[in-house]
Amino acid sequence: MTSIGDYNTIMSDRNIFNQIVYTPLSEALRLLEERQKDPVLIARIEELLNGDIPEVLKNKKCGVFARQVATPNVDTQHFIKITKENNLETILFEYPDDKFTSKNNFKHSLCQIRVHNGINKNGNDLFEKINIIDLVKYDGKKIRDIVTLWEEPLIDFHRKLFKHYELPEDLIFHDISGWYDRNGNDASHYYTNFLLLFVCHGILFENFLTSKDSEGDFTKNIVLPSINEIENLTGVKPLIVPISLLDIENEEYWISHPSHIKKLIPKK
Repeated sequence: MTSIGDYNTIMSDRNIFNQIVYTPLSEALRLLEERQKDPVLIARIEELLNGDIPEVLKNKKCGVFARQVATPNVDTQHFIKITKENNLETILFEYPDDKFTSKNNFKHSLCQIRVHNGINKNGNDLFEKINIIDLVKYDGKKIRDIVTLWEEPLIDFHRKLFKHYELPEDLIFHDISGWYDRNGNDASHYYTNFLLLFVCHGILFENFLTSKDSEGDFTKNIVLPSINEIENLTGVKPLIVPISLLDIENEEYWISHPSHIKKLIPKK
């Protein structure tokens, strides 16, 4: 049996990785209900977090999707569909105090929109990339301070996109920046506490990459040790459900938007 501490082996074997990191949705739903009736486990989590549990997670069954800025790309729409079909509160965590860098593919996609223009005759996805900010000007700046080329706050632009889809109106947007700041202000410090929120206060929907790049390094050096620590502290692992069959080859599709959003981007 592979130990949770054997990170190299886990990262190199996708089946082992999935077993250690993820919980199937049906099982996660059952465990969430079971754990929310366990006063000893709930008290243990509250003790470990010094009572710092976001109000938005209390006394409800919820699914959480965490990004710097919520945007209704393919990934997000899939998350919303899953939560609604399973009677979970749909919560979108946002971290606008994070700094923008074009080296992060998702952050880059917030500022250079990926538009899906269909499939070519060879069956390949066709993407168009549209810059909506000055990428050089805002490199290293807080995302909440970024404005578009037409002087609209970046966050407002992405929130506006939600109104152009047939999506539920009861989505909950929650700025978790302050909580991250109180819990270490850096993923290497706050991530264990973050995943502790998903022991019995909700289900995290996320895909962690095992690629040999910065995303894979994050999984190996931050995510896996955090899960390991939580199992040692509580005897159980956090409830994490993969949101899609996400991998490096098709990541561009999951962060893309349909072509009709181009009408919402002012022409230069």
